[in-house]
Amino acid sequence: MLTNDDKRFFDEEKSLHEEKYLAGTNPRQQSGFGRDERDWERFRRPVAAPVEKDGTFLDVGCANGLLMESVVCWAAERGHSIEPYGLDISEKLAEIARQRLPAWRDRIFIGNALLWEPPSTFDFVRTEMMYVPNRRRQEYLERLLERVVAPGGRLIVCSYGSSRPEGARAESLVEEIHDWGLPVDGIHDVVSAEHGFVITRVISVAR
Repeated sequence: MLTNDDKRFFDEEKSLHEEKYLAGTNPRQQSGFGRDERDWERFRRPVAAPVEKDGTFLDVGCANGLLMESVVCWAAERGHSIEPYGLDISEKLAEIARQRLPAWRDRIFIGNALLWEPPSTFDFVRTEMMYVPNRRRQEYLERLLERVVAPGGRLIVCSYGSSRPEGARAESLVEEIHDWGLPVDGIHDVVSAEHGFVITRVISVAR
């Protein structure tokens, strides 16, 4: 159930992401990433690190589908066959993903992950905690683990920061997730060689 504050939060997030992503002129920008292909691989490849077997992969907040598409390639380089799926709260962004990836068109779902009932469970589920109000973060991760991640699978929780010293930092997330009693079984970071701060943090939680 959503409160009025929750509804405002999701409406604002949806509008903000649509405005930013739909203005993009290349697939990375339409996925919320403003740098070049080399940096895309550097800063997003850790998402595939917890993928250590064949299986299904759901990208929650898939936007134009570039990340799920990339994870398929990165996992294949390590010998793992992945069947990708995507979920986005925005009908407009989901439609871009369907147009970009017609072979996977029927695998792109529209819905709010805090309420969404999946057609099946998935071996790997990627998300970010920024997708929900702060007070509902624990509930959100627990719901994904209970209803969306398959037994023996992993929830992949990501936080992305700026590579610039003056930019926003990636969230630590580790203590927060530990405090909720969730079983963290891996942490994968991209660290700035020049400044020493974390740019990309990927945490895997076992189901």
